[in-house]
Amino acid sequence: MPLRIPYRNYFIVVLVWLASILLSPAQAVILNFSATVAQGTCALDLDKSVLPLGDVFLPDLKKGKLLNATPVNLFISKCSAIAALTQQATVTITGTGISSGGRWLFREQNAESSNVGVMLFQQETQPLPNDREIKNGDTLLMAAKGVLLDDQILPFYAGVSCGSSAGCRNAGAGELTARIIFSFAYR
Repeated sequence: MPLRIPYRNYFIVVLVWLASILLSPAQAVILNFSATVAQGTCALDLDKSVLPLGDVFLPDLKKGKLLNATPVNLFISKCSAIAALTQQATVTITGTGISSGGRWLFREQNAESSNVGVMLFQQETQPLPNDREIKNGDTLLMAAKGVLLDDQILPFYAGVSCGSSAGCRNAGAGELTARIIFSFAYR
């Protein structure tokens, strides 16, 4: 003969059981996560922090002529391999300036001189008139995708120019200042 529990007693047993589950103290363990997401980088340094280009005289400014051309080296070192497997190592060059006849002249907006600026070339030898100058926002590819960049020396030349014939005709005397920023990134 089966044991019969009245419906009302069965209901009370279920309520007591649910109450014991809901009212018992909960046990919890916390696991905290921590990570650093880094793209990787290289150390950049220049062999000069200031590049004096000396005095330039207005009559010497001519289209295509680079005056007081001076070498400067960018050192790239201590590259991390974090992003080297999936991205390319690059150096981007930025700075304010003006375009004169399609040639880029780096110069600060508050420079006293007019229509004159600094032309920058990424090369080992003194630039020739038709060599391509670095423009604001130019990016140099330093290593192919999947290749860790070794320590390198990137040679540059910088000098004073008026860019075009019109720029040279309208050049004005005064102090010339320019700031050029070299930025490393994996892309």
